[in-house]
Amino acid sequence: MTIRFATLDDIPRMANYWREVEQPRFRHIPFDEARFSAMMRRMIESKGTHCLFLSEDGEQYPRGVLAGKIDQYYFSSKPIAQLILYWVDPGHRSGPMALKLMMAFRQWAENRNAAELVVGVTSGEDIERTDRFLKKIGFRMTGGNYAMPLSNPGDKASSADGVAA
Repeated sequence: MTIRFATLDDIPRMANYWREVEQPRFRHIPFDEARFSAMMRRMIESKGTHCLFLSEDGEQYPRGVLAGKIDQYYFSSKPIAQLILYWVDPGHRSGPMALKLMMAFRQWAENRNAAELVVGVTSGEDIERTDRFLKKIGFRMTGGNYAMPLSNPGDKASSADGVAA
């Protein structure tokens, strides 16, 4: 198993793999390969502010992906490292791959003087196991993620106009 930065040549293979991944939480949202590929390209080409790590097995097949970025809170100019995407093949989640991907992200963030790593769990999969894993490696829970599927998201206004607070 190897952990490495993704390259532009990896994008078609990652898109094919991602299309096949079963993600029940996102079943109602169609996969857009062009958008996925463009986002992966931007992350690969923005090495100073973004990272995209791949974990491969002996056959050089992607078994884990971690994407992150350097960002800032709205109240400070100190950089933080924020997780964008973290996925490990179910057959490898109990092995060292999950930890090695996160440690690569940590090292990348430390090299950019980030004040902290920020991780959100939005997959809806193995939430308790993910919680145990993150706490074991030094994270602490600071809140939660919530989602509400909408019947016709494309028809909704993109702003909060007309929504009572």
